[in-house]
Amino acid sequence: MTLSKVEVGNTFNTGTMEHIVLEHLPDGKTVCLSKDIVKRMEFDKKTGVYTNSDMRKYLNSKFLDKLAKEVGAENIIEHTVDLTSDEGSKKYGSVQDKVSLLTCELFRKYNEILEKYNPGRWWWLATPIAVPGWEDCVRAVDFNGFLLYYFYYYDGGVRPFYILKSSISVS
Repeated sequence: MTLSKVEVGNTFNTGTMEHIVLEHLPDGKTVCLSKDIVKRMEFDKKTGVYTNSDMRKYLNSKFLDKLAKEVGAENIIEHTVDLTSDEGSKKYGSVQDKVSLLTCELFRKYNEILEKYNPGRWWWLATPIAVPGWEDCVRAVDFNGFLLYYFYYYDGGVRPFYILKSSISVS
């Protein structure tokens, strides 16, 4: 079956990975999140900002390669990651990625869907904290779905976020 036939809120497989359909866009693209935590790792060794983080490097290299093998590189759509802090600071700008983390804004948007796919452990978001003295922290989702923050050097869960062409075959 094609990805476009999978109902929003349901899951699909592409080989070894299971994904959640968060939204079907009118332009033939589907917004997805990994159903499970795919890895536990530090956000970074030196910063709580996604732009140059180890997390971003992992997502757009090793994880992207794995996803591309399962769905085809041409079927993964680049998207904008808005790094506006939770407090509203725009000083971190935005970046373009093929794979990223959810932001707080997107977590809130898709929360009703995500409630039924709780991985049972806390996981990282891409949203930084811009309050002076707290820049070492990054927003995360607790094991119970509660938004909180952790220091960037903690070992947290990684749930990749990506947009795929809706025409791909899935099971």
